[in-house]
Amino acid sequence: MNPKWLFPIGLLLGLGLLGMAGATKPLQRVQLWLDQRDSPHTAAASALAPIIDCVNRIDRDTRLAYYRKRSAQPEAPDTVDYGDRTEPEPRLIQAAVCSQLYTLKLERQDPGSRMVELASVYSAQLNQYTSLADTVLPGYRANGIPPSTQQLVAQVMNKHLAQELEIKGADYWRVSAELRNPLALEDLHMRPAQLALLESRFGRDVHWHMLNYMIAARQAVNQIEHGMRDASLTPQTVATLADALQRAADGAKAYIRKPTRPERDEAAEYMWSVITPAAEAYLAALRTLENDWRARAAPQQLSDDYDLVTRCYDVLLSYYNRQARNTF
Repeated sequence: MNPKWLFPIGLLLGLGLLGMAGATKPLQRVQLWLDQRDSPHTAAASALAPIIDCVNRIDRDTRLAYYRKRSAQPEAPDTVDYGDRTEPEPRLIQAAVCSQLYTLKLERQDPGSRMVELASVYSAQLNQYTSLADTVLPGYRANGIPPSTQQLVAQVMNKHLAQELEIKGADYWRVSAELRNPLALEDLHMRPAQLALLESRFGRDVHWHMLNYMIAARQAVNQIEHGMRDASLTPQTVATLADALQRAADGAKAYIRKPTRPERDEAAEYMWSVITPAAEAYLAALRTLENDWRARAAPQQLSDDYDLVTRCYDVLLSYYNRQARNTF
């Protein structure tokens, strides 16, 4: 393995440390010591990584399932091309990366962190909600044949369980937001210092450009979401964010094409090629929102454009995270 990857791996947004949640306490102590020997920023990112991995891999689809269940509109096929659609059974992933042990490293690094409590509550609520959801069986009438007595009993039980599931789902939605919002802020807050540390060690190499791009992508969607909530977003703000994202992407492409690079990192270059279609779609969604807004499009169109921006970012992140897990 290229030793230059040892530091960047700790900085990849949402990469997560697979298997870390189930590691033994002695191993946690050794890893924490190694992280702290590198830098406080590396230690902080490493401690949050298992929680970020759980949220990235499990929370998105769980919230989507709850949202579709409570929506009054007919459920449409999910055609979003997430990069992690071919991963194993979700419950297996959940058991591996969302165990209540996934806070161990953070507890040792920062015992007083509020994130420990939020993550513990989230894990418990996630398991309660998904366990109950797995027991709810849909009632049906196949080929016009009346349901059997057993099916009728199942329908009665499911009606009761469905009511309980709605309550558990609302609780899950709440604790998910309570964890995701501060987690995103804390994660993003660390990135500029980590980017500077990466540059001081290796210069603006392909790893620096990739992290710089993902930071710009994250900042864009965050600012747009905040601007939509407090009604402060403007077309010019969207344009500025899209321009920053374009510059970050152009910088990465220019570096990869540069013939005088010190050495070629094929794994990193392949990773960039994998996320490029999703990156281009995300930028196009930002430009569409900006242009439609300037053209005074109808509110529903702007709402659809905003939804497309957030979905395109989710797709980008899914490809990025999946490739990082597969490669490293």
